[in-house]
Amino acid sequence: MEKLVLKGKKEIRMMLTDSLHETIKTVGLSKAAKKVEKVLERTSRKLAAQVARQMKKELKKMRKANNKGKREKRSNHHHQPVAA
Repeated sequence: MEKLVLKGKKEIRMMLTDSLHETIKTVGLSKAAKKVEKVLERTSRKLAAQVARQMKKELKKMRKANNKGKREKRSNHHHQPVAA
């Protein structure tokens, strides 16, 4: 599966909604009923919020790991012994 770069909840929600619509068409329905549309929108909104939260946490972890690595590199460069 291809990796997409998504930036926010709205983009995630739109992608999820489109995917669910495609699935409904694949099953054989030409158009979803009004109740199905409501459930679909509500579900995609909740899923998008959850996914966005998870992405934010993972991004925070990556940044923290990168900053930690940079700090260690910096500390090693400043304490070099001086040759006398």
